[in-house]
Amino acid sequence: MTIWQTLADFFGADRYEQHALCLTNDPVMVWPYIVSGLAIGISYMTISTILLLARRRGLQPQPVAFVLFAAFILLCGLTHLTGVLTLFYGVYRLDVLVHVATASVSAFTAYYTLKSALDGLV
Repeated sequence: MTIWQTLADFFGADRYEQHALCLTNDPVMVWPYIVSGLAIGISYMTISTILLLARRRGLQPQPVAFVLFAAFILLCGLTHLTGVLTLFYGVYRLDVLVHVATASVSAFTAYYTLKSALDGLV
């Protein structure tokens, strides 16, 4: 057994089915779920890194950034709520729809944050 398998089993991989199995009867939803999850994760890391670096340089967010951050945070919270709903009611299509919306807003927010930081305007 590899170290990765041992680690995965420690976190329950040996006791639970993969989440993707729930989506196998609707494969069109698998790719949006994967892509949106990756986009959200990359956006979180990009935005937080840029904000930390910008803060060190004394840059302040522009008003539009507050709207984007608020939309991003609101949708991220909604993804967690639909995740709980999906756990009990299996509303996978709603969950994927919210993930795609969150990914769209988060990617745009990350792009805007990066562009603003490069322009020195954050």
